[in-house]
Amino acid sequence: MRHVLAGFLALLLVQIPVLSWAAPPTPGPRMVAEWEPALGTLIRWPLGIPMELAVALARQDTLYTLVEPHQQQQAANAFSAAGIDLGLVVFINGNLWSMWTRDWGPQAIFDATGTMAYADPWFDGYPWVPGCEPGPPPVNNSARQGRGYEEDDALPAVVAAHLGVNLAPLPAYLTGGNIMTDGLGTGWSTQQMLEENAPYLSEAAFRQQAAQIMGLTDYRMVIAPEVYGIQHIDCYAKLLDERTVLVKQVPAWHPEVDCCEQLASEFAGSTNSLGQPYQVVRIFCDVYDGSAAAAYTNSLILNRKVFVPLFGIDADEPALETYRQAMSGYEVLGFPYGSWYDYDALHCRTMGIFDPGMLRLLHAPVAPEQPHSVPVTITAYLDDRSGSGLPASQQVVRWRTVGQSSWQTVPLTSAGADTFVADIPAQGAGSAVEYRLEATDGEGRQASLPRGVAPAAYSFTVMAVAPVPPLDQAALALTAVPNPFNPRVELRLSGLASGTCRVTIHDLRGRCVREFVVGSAPEQVTWDGTDQRGRAVPSGVYLATAQVGNRRTTTRLVLQR
Repeated sequence: MRHVLAGFLALLLVQIPVLSWAAPPTPGPRMVAEWEPALGTLIRWPLGIPMELAVALARQDTLYTLVEPHQQQQAANAFSAAGIDLGLVVFINGNLWSMWTRDWGPQAIFDATGTMAYADPWFDGYPWVPGCEPGPPPVNNSARQGRGYEEDDALPAVVAAHLGVNLAPLPAYLTGGNIMTDGLGTGWSTQQMLEENAPYLSEAAFRQQAAQIMGLTDYRMVIAPEVYGIQHIDCYAKLLDERTVLVKQVPAWHPEVDCCEQLASEFAGSTNSLGQPYQVVRIFCDVYDGSAAAAYTNSLILNRKVFVPLFGIDADEPALETYRQAMSGYEVLGFPYGSWYDYDALHCRTMGIFDPGMLRLLHAPVAPEQPHSVPVTITAYLDDRSGSGLPASQQVVRWRTVGQSSWQTVPLTSAGADTFVADIPAQGAGSAVEYRLEATDGEGRQASLPRGVAPAAYSFTVMAVAPVPPLDQAALALTAVPNPFNPRVELRLSGLASGTCRVTIHDLRGRCVREFVVGSAPEQVTWDGTDQRGRAVPSGVYLATAQVGNRRTTTRLVLQR
């Protein structure tokens, strides 16, 4: 909030998050974001990555390795010689054509029941096309034309069968290197995704498939940035989280400089799923061979690590530092390799294998300016896909004022519908506060936000507010019984003395959902969880305020349906 006004409405607006979901995200269908909890990484043998990267991927997570049966022992011997614990390797046998597991590998989704499945789109290889300025779509053909990648096209079913995951056929192209998502229904691809599907699907039909199968209800297409190539977005941009996107920057003389700047402008002019403009971080990608620019955006996020391709040039170390600054709390690791290309690098040759029982934690950070003398409410969404439960003592907010070395802890308590709330105690004007959220399910899975390890934290500053006029009569009190409640709550008033009392109920976005007017005698108001039109409001946290003249009091209500 840039301004703080006197009165209840201003206090309400600065307490609640600027970014918020109107309701908790639904279980599915939804495509999983790259930073969500993963069991490990899918690669193939023979390797298309340096062995040092395979070692790093298997250090704490599982290395899922696609290999033809006659080569499995060779792969096992090589991994063992490199120091990889074979107990962390899962071999999956299949017929292999190429090393690009990102492009044809299983796209993890949660279906409408909240169960993990692997989307199985078409895969026929890589059409090379001009870019920068989108051209006319190809002429429609009556049937798909194979381009020699039939074995790759069959592999998602092989992986799904081996891991016991359901397969969700997707009758469209959805080449993995040309799509990124925030896990909240927003996806990004270059225009080439539409053009590749154009011979077989209209744009409307393709978008319908993406929404119904993948949950991509907000699917955005940007310019194809290469002068000529496969036009995959992962060599030009990368979502680092729901709010931040990394975008390639090339030397001023480079033939793609205008396209890269236009791409950055498109992201800067867009709002993310939380309703805020994207934070655009630029990463300088100098050339390493002629006009071929280093593809630093072609990196892999795996749990709390980032694996970045390096090209043996002076820009390598600054690129790693860009990641460190943008992804505080993550371990950033660089891997030089003579076979990384400007259109095909580390991200293209690796694919996350996500946890079907993941613990998913979401939070819209509170406004950067908060009023003094009132608690700051933290609202979180916790989704336990394992079904193992959420031990009450292990869902917490840790906070401290800037400069303190130790964290204080407040519990996150259920507010219904996978929504949890906690109050950071009121702080004095001028205080700078940082906080992080931590959660654990009944099987020991852990999640935290921000996603990096401590001391990564969100922050806000406590501001002064306009003075409230002195009370002109006895103290006004408002009590809610029961609280939490379902289906109704009694709002008991005392200290009315004289005058009309107005009772209003707001949601956490500051919208008034119900209003009552009562007389001057001690009264109570019953709210049945409906709005002014009699429609049931969703489970969640609401604020009830009673006001008589310049006297006012507010209490928090928790509706659990």
